[in-house]
Amino acid sequence: MGDKPLVSVIIVNYNGRLFLEDCLNSLKQVNFDSFEVILVDNNSMDGSIEFVKTNHPTVNILKLDKNYGFARPNNVGAKIAKGDFLLFLNNDTKVTPNFITELINVINQNSSIAICQSLLLKPNGEVDSSGDYIDSIGIPFTDHKKIDKVSEIFSAKGASLLIRKCVFEELNGFDEKFFVSFEDVDLGWRARILGYTILLVPTSIVYHIGGQTTKNINQIIAFHGFKNQLSIKITNFELKYMVRSLFLFFLIYGIRSFRVWLDYLLKGQTNITATKYEDKFSKKPSLKSNLKGLLWVIQNYRYILKKHKLVNSTRKIKTKNMIKLNYLI
Repeated sequence: MGDKPLVSVIIVNYNGRLFLEDCLNSLKQVNFDSFEVILVDNNSMDGSIEFVKTNHPTVNILKLDKNYGFARPNNVGAKIAKGDFLLFLNNDTKVTPNFITELINVINQNSSIAICQSLLLKPNGEVDSSGDYIDSIGIPFTDHKKIDKVSEIFSAKGASLLIRKCVFEELNGFDEKFFVSFEDVDLGWRARILGYTILLVPTSIVYHIGGQTTKNINQIIAFHGFKNQLSIKITNFELKYMVRSLFLFFLIYGIRSFRVWLDYLLKGQTNITATKYEDKFSKKPSLKSNLKGLLWVIQNYRYILKKHKLVNSTRKIKTKNMIKLNYLI
């Protein structure tokens, strides 16, 4: 292994047997010779475990007793990881041979660089993600521009995210209350608050199908997406920015809901042209899902406010400075 650092590749799986073959086979072609693979399985019932045991015996397997989503299984994998770096990888990806080497070469340039993301491409070569960003009222969105050089991004997409293990532990990992959706944005935002740098490495290429594990549970994802969007605004903004963000968020959402209702009454139509902000919400969330999300936030206000206090008590970079530096778009 020489003097290369050990990288722990952590893959969360839930009934993803059809995707694991391409993912794990592509990892066998990686030219970085100092990494381990940890598969954390959310009690799959499709033969995923048996397939991996038979065809990829060197993979460390952790089988959980039920589906815990994305955040908690990754945290579980991180706890047994031996590497100085953690590389979170989706099961519906296909990596290129030098994707780890390129990430490590960049993150090792400076200790302030905490997180790096691969350039995520769709199977047809289109850009799936060149980094995540938030706007000034805290609404997350993904960039799809083709990037040719190492560039700063606000946060890294969890489909292929490399982070220093010490920083991951400093941040207390992914927020397990999120279950799924925006937990990677929350992690990156909290890293930014502590002054760390996050970079996109376009020479680290990973092909990502995207949305395969969650495509059959859209309203569950919508519920988590809505509650998590509210949560990150409350926890990661200072008080005045939090109040402003929530006011504008509900104003925009209220306008959108009113337009849907008005179109239905006047025209019998429910499909409307989305505005800039509407595009960033979960696709076609039901009113019930959003109300459940709001209720969850109200019921868990003690936890959310406790996290807000912790995040802001250790804050090194203020929101106003993030805006000046164009971190918040």
